[in-house]
Amino acid sequence: MKQKFRFTFNWALLIILVVVFVTIASLNPIFLSFDYLTGIMLRNIVEIGMMALAVTLIIITGGIDLSVGSTMVLSAMVGGIVAAHSGSVLGVAAALLVGIACGLFNGVLIAKIKISPLVTTLATMYLYMGLARSFSKGDSVYSFPASEWLGYTEIATIPVQLIIYAVLIVIFWFLLSKTTLGRKLFAIGLNENATIYSGINTGNVKIAIYFLSGLMCALAGLIWMGRFTSVKFDAGASLNLKVITIVVLGGTSIMGGIGDMKGTVLAALIIAVLNSGLTVLNMPIAAQTIVQGIILVISLVTFSIINSRMAKSRVVVLKT
Repeated sequence: MKQKFRFTFNWALLIILVVVFVTIASLNPIFLSFDYLTGIMLRNIVEIGMMALAVTLIIITGGIDLSVGSTMVLSAMVGGIVAAHSGSVLGVAAALLVGIACGLFNGVLIAKIKISPLVTTLATMYLYMGLARSFSKGDSVYSFPASEWLGYTEIATIPVQLIIYAVLIVIFWFLLSKTTLGRKLFAIGLNENATIYSGINTGNVKIAIYFLSGLMCALAGLIWMGRFTSVKFDAGASLNLKVITIVVLGGTSIMGGIGDMKGTVLAALIIAVLNSGLTVLNMPIAAQTIVQGIILVISLVTFSIINSRMAKSRVVVLKT
């Protein structure tokens, strides 16, 4: 029943994606250009999409991570500062280590100290932003060769970050759908106490997924810095809710226990099409926000309707 529901909902997301894409393309044919699709539209969603992959795992457990944007920026800034003094290799290593440290810190506070994920990551969001501002003294930190390679390099006319994103999609899909880790995540989201009694160390599982979140934030930060050539301490302020919006739009329940990677990826593509398409149509920012909100509401209503019908059909089957 759960698989049938996910299949139906993902088809609904795909239909929304196709309708939005075709509508915008019919109004402005430049939207169909391969260079525009890969060089602008898809490239602009990579960092948020990468972080959404890890946050999907977190929200499936009933958790949340509001610090992803700040973690991304702090990692990139530390990497840039280290690279300026010690070279690109150490810069990349520093960025990844900072992202991992931020993720582990969140995970330990949530899993071992038993602080609410919402409270924890809300606090660390400001903590990491403050650290980024302190380390940079409020100034921008500029990109370095390794981050520029991630941000601008193309392989066979395809931006390298799109290739990285595609590989990560496969990896996270496999983790969630084909491994015991994925089954543990759903179990925690559905009933954590029962999962504990079954012998699963839920604390270690939570630490692992926040570790992955920090790692994805660091990689996203390097790509972001390379694309924009610099980053400032408040650059990630608006990204936290955008990442969560993608995950929720993809049908992952904020209450935990429901979700999959295909929905998250489709939702990321919908947001990418909307962001680029409405810009191409010269729609004001305020109107773009309204349209994105409407699409999100439509998706949530669709999720509710399909879920309700699936539940009713299950009741009928049980009665018969």
